[in-house]
Amino acid sequence: MAYIEFSAEGTALSAFRDALRRQGIACTAQQIRGGAFFARTAPRNRRRIEKLAESHEITLQIRREHGLRFRLRPYRFRFGVPCGLVLGILFLYWCNATVRSIEIHGNTTVSDTEILHALSELGVARGTPIREIPFTYVEQRMRLSVRDIEWIALRHEGGRLIVDLTQERTPPEIDDSHMPANIIAAVPAQVTAVNVLGGHAVVKAGDAVKAGELLITGVQEDARGLTRYYRAEGEVTGIYQAEFSCEQPFVAELPVRGNTVTEPLLEIFGKRFSLSLTGDPPEGGDWIYEETRRPLTLFGAALPLTLIDCHYTEPAFAITVFSEEEVCAILEESAARYERNFHADDTVISRNATYSKTDLGISLNINYVFEGAIGKSSEIFVKLS
Repeated sequence: MAYIEFSAEGTALSAFRDALRRQGIACTAQQIRGGAFFARTAPRNRRRIEKLAESHEITLQIRREHGLRFRLRPYRFRFGVPCGLVLGILFLYWCNATVRSIEIHGNTTVSDTEILHALSELGVARGTPIREIPFTYVEQRMRLSVRDIEWIALRHEGGRLIVDLTQERTPPEIDDSHMPANIIAAVPAQVTAVNVLGGHAVVKAGDAVKAGELLITGVQEDARGLTRYYRAEGEVTGIYQAEFSCEQPFVAELPVRGNTVTEPLLEIFGKRFSLSLTGDPPEGGDWIYEETRRPLTLFGAALPLTLIDCHYTEPAFAITVFSEEEVCAILEESAARYERNFHADDTVISRNATYSKTDLGISLNINYVFEGAIGKSSEIFVKLS
């Protein structure tokens, strides 16, 4: 509560006090010390007390002023304070009127990066004014732009844009473990072993089979002539041949990293400001874009400020010349990848490699003999009469 403390001295001190009571001026903490009257009253009574003191020839002295209004009085001509308050209010409004962060809830298979990219294509990103976001339109377009989204809703809490979504439920995969099927040969081979788990074997070890020939049948006819269909299960191994061919030139044009242009940016609450003095970043072309983010901290606390280095790299191509040893090493690595990718579970019985050299490069041809699984499942299609 605001108040003022005053002291009054003079010959008509009693008349001054009586005048205070008659005019209804409330005074508290009244004391008389050394012929002087001390009291405390509200600031609104100051002028009335000064007039009474002048009319009674009383010396009035304001000893203390207490309250917020008196503390702010010395700053009434300092315009920096109200300007700072106005700027602070505008800054708080801007923080809550623009998108400072985007939170995504409900996505399991769709990544946050894919959703954020789709939102940015629709003009919704960090720093976008919230009043400019057409929520209904964005929700409709997001269901068409992003796969597997069944329902999506956008809402904001201050500067936080919250994306709630529900993904489409994928139907269960068809279980074909009970569908009638035969096991047939995938490649021409000589059978080495037959392991039947379901159905009846048609071939035995030592038989030669062609591609597509029946190995294990799932068709069975009983004593009454009724045909039943089952799913043939088992493993048939055999020896078969395979061929691998690859060619590597001595001179090749390989992609390399060209000239790189770096543009520094300052990100404040999602809004980016360029710090470059050389001009705008490159436009058009097939530039490779990369960025490095360096969040700023103060006493270990993260600030809403981030320094970003945007790197624009121009793709280029260089002519590379390989020696014969390097070309052979490349071809051998390609053959090793072929063996790992397609015949990892097979046993290599023989490997006959032939190199052919020309003026342009070297070609490698390898004739393999493998021992491994040769059967594959083939469904039985029955014509209903």
